[in-house]
Amino acid sequence: MKKITIIAILIAAILAGCNLEPDVAPMPTFIGEANTTIAELLAMHTIGSEDSYDSIPIGSNIIICGYVTTSDEWGNNYKYLNIEDSTGGIQIKIDNKALYHKYSVGQKLYVKCDGLVLGDYRKLPQLGFWANGSMQAIPSFKTYLYLFPDGAPMGGFNPIEMTTIPNANDIPATNYNRRVRLIGATFVEGGLATFSDPGAATSHDIKMADGTTITMRTSNYATFANETLPLGTGDITGILTRYNNYVQIVINSPADLVGFTAPVERQTVFSVNYSNAFNEGWLQTGTGNPWQTMVNNNFSGFFVNPSADEDYYLISPAIYLDNTTEPELSFTHRAPQGFDPNTMMCFYTPNYTGDVNTTLWIPFDLSAAAGQTTSNNFSIALPEGAQTSNFRLMFHITTAPSAWYLSDIKITGVVR
Repeated sequence: MKKITIIAILIAAILAGCNLEPDVAPMPTFIGEANTTIAELLAMHTIGSEDSYDSIPIGSNIIICGYVTTSDEWGNNYKYLNIEDSTGGIQIKIDNKALYHKYSVGQKLYVKCDGLVLGDYRKLPQLGFWANGSMQAIPSFKTYLYLFPDGAPMGGFNPIEMTTIPNANDIPATNYNRRVRLIGATFVEGGLATFSDPGAATSHDIKMADGTTITMRTSNYATFANETLPLGTGDITGILTRYNNYVQIVINSPADLVGFTAPVERQTVFSVNYSNAFNEGWLQTGTGNPWQTMVNNNFSGFFVNPSADEDYYLISPAIYLDNTTEPELSFTHRAPQGFDPNTMMCFYTPNYTGDVNTTLWIPFDLSAAAGQTTSNNFSIALPEGAQTSNFRLMFHITTAPSAWYLSDIKITGVVR
């Protein structure tokens, strides 16, 4: 028992002397100081008419220091980061897809430039290596030789405010690769286009209050690529870049857009299943050859081959629009021998009585080029009176000289 007691006392003493708190990684600290500003570094290279570079000799002991301004967390910046000090900005090419884990926005970063190359891509200054006639990224496993974070991320400078966009050559080279804020900016395609097309990085024009323009460049790999550009006028914070003589801005995420109006998301509230349309509420009545449906690789929709005494009506099922604002009707129509608005007509009614003859039908003004055999796209905003639970469409063909084809019939709107 004495031995057990002694052992227990020894174990308690050992545990009491141990620090059981979890280990915390030490704060990164750089031993040294910067001896060159970013503006002084940029002055060591002259940007030419084509991509070019100047080597930074080993042993030159050039050290710059700045704060990180870009993040690849949202996928819009790829294999590079930007830093800036009070004199200028520079883009550093790094062969790593997840830089934000180590170099987050606001991180103070020292860069030993010995052995690196100061060059440009389409007149945008860059720091990295040079090979095969162009600027190349620093291999990820070599970054410890050049990049040195210092302290916790919390620093930075106020962005340069811009209310007008000068010509590319009139902007100082030190202002490129810096954070700027566009004041009073409007997306030309706001509410109409997404930040990026699916297949490639996309540029969108931004108009300033004075009429000058700048391009926003967005990667198709950005997490927000499929979101719609905002409406209205606001402020945009991002990195000022250039591509030859085009002035551009690149954002980290949509959080960099302030003061805009969120785009209205339209939904399809009515469409047609042409393979089973007449079993899903579509009606037809009249004399002559009836309407038919066709579904194949070349066409999906309604068609009718009129007879000499044609007077046939095609009526949609009831379309519930009570909870829909800004409804818009669209469809495609084609008459192979030429369209005639007097014999091929489209109507709507907010209150179908059940009888085509006693219902008040309101006409749409359909048109197409005379004798045109190509498909014509029709689109019209429906009036307020159409927003009922008994709204219906009607297509009427009478003594027409040609067959009539209808496809892509749908109604879109904003659902409350």
